[in-house]
This record gives sequence, C-alpha cells and structure tokens, in this order.
Amino acid sequence: MKWSAVILAAGIGVRMKSATPKPLHRVSGVPMLKYVCDAARAAGISDLTIVVAPSHADSAEFRAAAGKDARFVVQTEQKGTADALLAARESAADADAVLILHGDTPLITPETLRSLIDEHERSDATVTLATASPAPVDGLGRIVRNDGGEIRAIVEQQDADHETLAINEVNAGWYGFDGNWIWDTLTALQRSAGGEYYLTDAVESAVRASLTVASVSVGDPNEILGVNTRSQLAVAEGLMRQRQRDHWMDQGVTLIDPAATYIDASATLAPDVTIHPNSHILGTSTIASGCEIGPNSIVIDTTIGEDSRFVSSHAEGATIGKRVSVGPFSRLRNGAVLHDDVYIGNYAEIKKSTIGSGTHVGHFSYVGDADLGRRVNIGAGTVTANYDGKQKNRTVIGDDTLVGSGSMLVAPVHIGNGAVTGAGAVVTHDVPPGATVTGVPARPVKARPEDDLTPDQPGQVEQETKARSESGAATGN
Repeated sequence: MKWSAVILAAGIGVRMKSATPKPLHRVSGVPMLKYVCDAARAAGISDLTIVVAPSHADSAEFRAAAGKDARFVVQTEQKGTADALLAARESAADADAVLILHGDTPLITPETLRSLIDEHERSDATVTLATASPAPVDGLGRIVRNDGGEIRAIVEQQDADHETLAINEVNAGWYGFDGNWIWDTLTALQRSAGGEYYLTDAVESAVRASLTVASVSVGDPNEILGVNTRSQLAVAEGLMRQRQRDHWMDQGVTLIDPAATYIDASATLAPDVTIHPNSHILGTSTIASGCEIGPNSIVIDTTIGEDSRFVSSHAEGATIGKRVSVGPFSRLRNGAVLHDDVYIGNYAEIKKSTIGSGTHVGHFSYVGDADLGRRVNIGAGTVTANYDGKQKNRTVIGDDTLVGSGSMLVAPVHIGNGAVTGAGAVVTHDVPPGATVTGVPARPVKARPEDDLTPDQPGQVEQETKARSESGAATGN
C-alpha cells in the first residue's frame, strides 16, 4: 500500500507571540517540524507534503526543516484542519492511504506511526486514528465509544457535557485515511459555527456511514503534546531532553548529574564518554569514546576526538583531535582545528587557526588566523596580532619553535622551524629557521658570539652570553 504523509504546518501560532513560525521553534536544538518529518520517514513514508501559510511557501528555514524531498503546498486562508488537508489533494492524490500529522508535535515517535500504519492496513479501515490516555494537556477532544468498544464520536472539550469530560481517552489528531475516500469526503463537510472545517467531522462521516474506524493507543501520552504556548514549549523541551539523556545513558554514556546535562537531539556521543554537570552538548557536535567533558562546558557544532578532555571551556565550530586537553576557561572559536595531543591551558582563545600535534598553548594567549606546526610551545601572554585595521593576516609558526612569554607576533609573519622568540619580543619580520630573536622590535641574537672575537677583545664571550641571558628567551610554560 502506498502511503503519503501530509503535515499540517500553516497555523499562525498566535499564542506563541513570536515572529518565528510555530513549527520552526526549536526543541532540544531542532525545529519541531523536523521531528515530525523525520518520524514519518523513519516509519517508512518517504512521500511528504507540508501545508504552509502563503508567507512561508518559499521559506528556506521551512525547507531545511522538512528536507529536500518534501513538497510544499499553501493553505490560502485559515479555515480549519480539513481545509488545510484539502490543500494537499493534488500533491497526495495517487496515494492509497494518507497519514495526517501536525508540525507542532515534536515528541512524536516512528514506533507510534508504524503501529497506526500497521493497524490501518490490518483492519482495512477507512479511518484509523491515534488516541492517548490520560490527556497530557487540557483542551483535547474525547473519544466516545459504544459498549462494543467501537468509536462513535470525537467530542471537543468545549462541546462536552460532564459525563463526556470524565472520559480519559483523548484524540491525538493523527489520522490514517483511505486515499480514495478522504478527498470527496472533505469537499462535502459543513462549516462549523466558527466558519471552519475540521478533520473530526470526517471521522464522524465515516461513523455515520458505518465504515471501519480503527484506532491505536499511544504508549506515552506525552507523545501527542502539541505546542501552542511558550509554557508548552518548555514542557516539550524538558521531556525531549530527558529522552535524549535516557537514550545516551542506554548507549553507554556516563552523565554524572543527568538533570544538569543538556544534549541536543542532533548531537552524537560514543560509548564511554563522561559528561560532568552543567555541560551543554549542542548542535551537530560529535564526541568520541573516552572523552571527558565538563563540568561547566559548552560544546557547539564541534567534533572532539577520542580520549580528549574539555574542562570548563567553550567551543563553537571547532575540530579537536585525539588526546587533546582544553581548559579550564578557554575558548575555541569557529575554524579552530586542534590536531592530536595538543594542550590548551587556561584562558586561551583560538580562532580560525590550525594547531599542530603536540603543541602547547599554555595560558593567557590569543591565537587567531594562525597555522602552528608540531611541538610548538606558546608562552604565556602571547598574542598573534592578526588585524591591521583593514584585513586579517596570518601568522605561520614552524615545527619545534619556542615562543617566549608576552611575545607579540605582528602578522603577516612567518617563524621558521626551531626558532625562538624571547620573552616580550615584538616580532614584525619573518624569523629564519633556528634563529633567536628578542627585543622591541625583535632582532636576531647571534647564535655563536665567540665566532666574532679577536685576540684584543678579552671577555667579550662572557659579556655577550650574559646579555643574551638577560634579554630572555623564556616561554613561561
């Protein structure tokens, strides 16, 4: 049987009081609409139609959330759920069955949708709907059944009497409809007193015609939670984050204090990762096995390799290799690439820079727009002065170099392999491999002053050696 899913996402979301369309509000870092689309695909339906308001027909944000293969149709006026589905008639016309979902139910699961699909096909139903008991929120329609358990009506809460309000089973708003029956039925529906057309009236039409109306019960009532207010958004956020925490602990991740750990649904963690309290793993971050994150760390859209430690620090858009140590209190900005065995100490900032394997950036340093080789030692207080007022310039530091504490590297500048800068050096010109430079501005120090001695210059070796020592080449490691 060919299924097509139609996701209703044209609601204005007045109660959200937001310029952001309601289906694009994020829960655990992901737009609500994406959860619904992903669940439908995971349940085996690849044919998706999204019903949107006219102002969102060409929205890049909607298309990113729905996926490239989804089709978009427009509900020109807000005239109810049945009218919204009717807007998708042409898009889903060749389907044997149509699954109706809503773009504001982020807790939906593929397992529930699969059970609805299976029940619809097994019972050869005209209509199959999902129900839940008890209601997770107020305001949902009650499912009225006869003594034989057959669905006889869906009564909206505002229309229910006291006896009906006592019913615990409520309507989830997710339906499977026979593809040949639903479209003609929609066109025959009558307007409500408020001037709208409702899908619940289509279910009533099937009941009146003695057609088969089947149902499935949702295992977790919270799954049907629709988000219409900021308070409901917060509830959905809390439930989704707990779902993420449970999932990753089941996969072998250690959360020292789960309630104080925040993991976006788009993040990926490997077994044997340990996350300490007050840490946030956000966006598309990927944490490899053996890593230790936190406490008090924020990791956004960042990849961290095996056996690395990231302590009380902030990273966004960074790539971190294996056995790397970062922090506490350091920041990796977009474009920071740390190769294996790098050490970043406290109060360091790395931006758009590549740090070679085995390199140490100890503390209180800024490395921006730079390429550091292997086994470089950056002394405390080093700054790559990358901005000249017009453009950002690069600093290149070769392998096995020692950069003294308080060095100022004025880009563009290249420091060769094995070179040394003295403490407090202001480097404005390239430094050859193996050279030592000191001072302001930095100048070369003779590697072998005794080579320049003549017989009538007694004691000059000792004097120049002493001067070199006093000029300082300490790195402050």
